[in-house]
Amino acid sequence: MPIYTLELQGHDGAGVVTFYAASDAFNTGPNDAPAHQHFHPSLETPANFERALFSAGATAGEASIGFGEIVLANAHGRYDAWPEISFDGRPCIVKTIPTDPHTGVPLWSYKDAPVLIRGTVENVDLTDAFTKVQLRLYDRLADLDRPLQVARYGGTTMAGGQGADGTPDLKDTPKPRIYGRKVNAVPVDVNPFDLIRQVSDRSCTSIVVYDGGLALTNAGNFSNVAALKAATVAPGQYATVLGLGLFRLGGTPASIVTADVVAAGGASAAEIARQMLLDAGFASSEIDTPSFDALRAKNGAACGLSLGGDESVLSAITRVLRSVGGWIVPNGLGVFSVGRLELPSGSPIAAFQEWQCRGRVERLAPSDSNRGIPAYRVVVRYGQLGRVQGDNEVAGAVSAERRAALALEWRQAAAENGAVKGQYLQAQEMTFDTCLVSATDAAAEAQRLLAIYSVRRNIWRIAVDMVGVDYRADPGAGEPFAMEIGLGRTVSLSVSRFLDPARPFVVVGRVEDCVNNRIQFDLWG
Repeated sequence: MPIYTLELQGHDGAGVVTFYAASDAFNTGPNDAPAHQHFHPSLETPANFERALFSAGATAGEASIGFGEIVLANAHGRYDAWPEISFDGRPCIVKTIPTDPHTGVPLWSYKDAPVLIRGTVENVDLTDAFTKVQLRLYDRLADLDRPLQVARYGGTTMAGGQGADGTPDLKDTPKPRIYGRKVNAVPVDVNPFDLIRQVSDRSCTSIVVYDGGLALTNAGNFSNVAALKAATVAPGQYATVLGLGLFRLGGTPASIVTADVVAAGGASAAEIARQMLLDAGFASSEIDTPSFDALRAKNGAACGLSLGGDESVLSAITRVLRSVGGWIVPNGLGVFSVGRLELPSGSPIAAFQEWQCRGRVERLAPSDSNRGIPAYRVVVRYGQLGRVQGDNEVAGAVSAERRAALALEWRQAAAENGAVKGQYLQAQEMTFDTCLVSATDAAAEAQRLLAIYSVRRNIWRIAVDMVGVDYRADPGAGEPFAMEIGLGRTVSLSVSRFLDPARPFVVVGRVEDCVNNRIQFDLWG
């Protein structure tokens, strides 16, 4: 029977305080951190925690914030003061320490014990405080559920020569921001008196400006707003301050002004997602850089998106990662890792056999838009325009080809396998919206997705012991305990009537049931 430990932070008004509890009597050793720390044996329900790569049972779409509950016994009144302590937003760490089945002695030290859950406390439920205290917590994806763009206009520009802080009607509105490459973006008129507009508050490497769909002539780039205003810019021209995402027109525009923008920094989905985390204030140590590098190596296609209003960090990252079938999850240490949903491959890190499963083995259809029925056609939408322009908004000199392109918000690439429709009469067409820029990259992604969704896939739901059983496929390699098998990893499963021989699967969901010392896995393949 393992020992579960809880390390919980709160703020008592004077400063941060830490509480320690365990499911059984436990003290750390002299070489642990913290050393010689007593964990009160009041941890009643160590954790019931649920997480998934996407939403439960899905293989694409929005990222899913993991959630769970911890219960501590309070009949002794140890936690009666907790109503006066602020726990919301504070970190919570649950570890699992295997014990000798005969003596009950811990087999690992506290510092070496793996982190089962590193979550963020939402609130403390004291409804039944005479007997217990309940903690509602989320994984670190909850830390991303806040606006990414917090810079706002001051609204101090009320006349010519007063900078680019926005007119009074722009006061407290979010500044525009672009990542990667964006076509036909609509700039914000931050200084109409000096004809200055802004496409992004992040540095850009290129801004190409159009008036009614006609490209204007670039009169040069300048280092600051003062130099931009002092520059001589003739009608039909524009000048830029790329470092501030600004440009100035040489004359009053005849129609709608748009711009093609290339933001500074990498344009791949992985690079943009990493930059978003950094822009949101997360340290490099909180980012699993090798996983971001690996995702970029798998698909380095250029992407582009502009933020909309108060869009959250999680929403923005999900949008760009969705372009390459990507996902983001926090690992046991709370470090953000990314990966891509793909067919299981390589050596499995664990091998589950039917006799090791606890309770019923379930075979489920993924909860995607195709309802588990193979897709005969996959459509990838790409190249979304920042602004669609109708005929009356485009100059007469614009070519027919460009005029048609400006009237279409999305481009699309498709991959199809007609044989699938011959076999499955209700075969679906699946559509994926992406931030991809190139037709070639979109076509490649459509082919990749067709290979995944044109074949019937299943999710096998199993429950296994958290510790005590060595699940390694090859002794000496892989992960011995179920608690160390993370989302996105490849495992194998053998079920006598359906999966014989064993087949590889990808872990797309898991639920820790610490009361019963088991973990439920959703395995896709």
